[in-house]
Amino acid sequence: MTMGQWRNQLIAVATADDDDAQEEGEEEEEDEEEEEEREEEEEEEEREEEKEEEEEEEEDEEEREEEEEEEDEEEEEDEEEREEKEEEEEREEKEEEEEKEDEEEEEEREEKEEEKEEEEEEEEDEEEREEEEEEEEREEKDEEEEEENCRPFTKCESKMFD
Repeated sequence: MTMGQWRNQLIAVATADDDDAQEEGEEEEEDEEEEEEREEEEEEEEREEEKEEEEEEEEDEEEREEEEEEEDEEEEEDEEEREEKEEEEEREEKEEEEEKEDEEEEEEREEKEEEKEEEEEEEEDEEEREEEEEEEEREEKDEEEEEENCRPFTKCESKMFD
């Protein structure tokens, strides 16, 4: 091999080496780019997953809050119902007590009226008895007077009229 050939050979080998190196560099660059793209895709996927998780957490939180609100509303309604029921029971009890008191008062009035009527009847009966007794006494007195007036004259008395 001549020097020129040798030189050409070296240049060809060097060029081939350069080409190989350039190819390797390009391949490495492509690999790096692919790696970067993969990493970016992975990062994007992670960000999307995180975003989805955050959205799910927010939705879950909203659902919990809604459930709590519903529970609170139900508790409030239940409490209001209990209070209304208690108030109604108290009103009913009060009405029953008032009715009972009214009945007792009415019974007392009736008893007093009955007592008063009985007393009046007794007074009337007493007056009637007294009147009867007085009448009897008058009749007895009248009878006695009549007897006295109607008895036959004694001898002395008859002489007085002779």
